[in-house]
Amino acid sequence: MSTIKLNSFHCAKLQDSISEDEIEVRINGVKVAGPFGVHKNETVQLGGISKTFTGSVNVQLVEIDANSADDNLGLHTVGSSPVQNNTLEFKAAAKAFYTLNYSVV
Repeated sequence: MSTIKLNSFHCAKLQDSISEDEIEVRINGVKVAGPFGVHKNETVQLGGISKTFTGSVNVQLVEIDANSADDNLGLHTVGSSPVQNNTLEFKAAAKAFYTLNYSVV
């Protein structure tokens, strides 16, 4: 078994053009953190949120919208090979660009 640890995520570009983004972090489709009110160039510390898994795990960022459907910012599959301070890029939505720092032990 392996454990993924989510360290932080960073907003390089907002999805929401009116105000801040409300970001939710999901592992295998289950919310593990958020929603966080995020502004451009802001980094949110996740404090090593962890999830044990076998094989692989899916990590997703979602921008929560009160007035319309939520925006999928991206979904990544992470394998069980150990890594330290690796980065995932989330840019599936039209405007947003986020990175997420994680480790697998």
